[in-house]
Amino acid sequence: MDDHTQMSWKEDGVITQLHNSVDNVRMAVGQALTNPSEQFIENALNKIDHANRSFANALENEGDIEPIRTLQEQFDQDKERLNRLH
Repeated sequence: MDDHTQMSWKEDGVITQLHNSVDNVRMAVGQALTNPSEQFIENALNKIDHANRSFANALENEGDIEPIRTLQEQFDQDKERLNRLH
């Protein structure tokens, strides 16, 4: 029973970190779209790189589960918004 509880907490932590990464991308992309300076675009690209690593980690540790797929869709939309900028 303890192992199941620990796995649940671990999964929640991975999903929370992934959610934070996606939120950071959304904010950085919004900032870059509002003020398309090199600095803000570079920041958004860095946040995207970080989120890509977070997704790879989440998929490796948790597998292809619904919360990850939902966050991936949101992330892909934000990447597309940035791609339209440049």
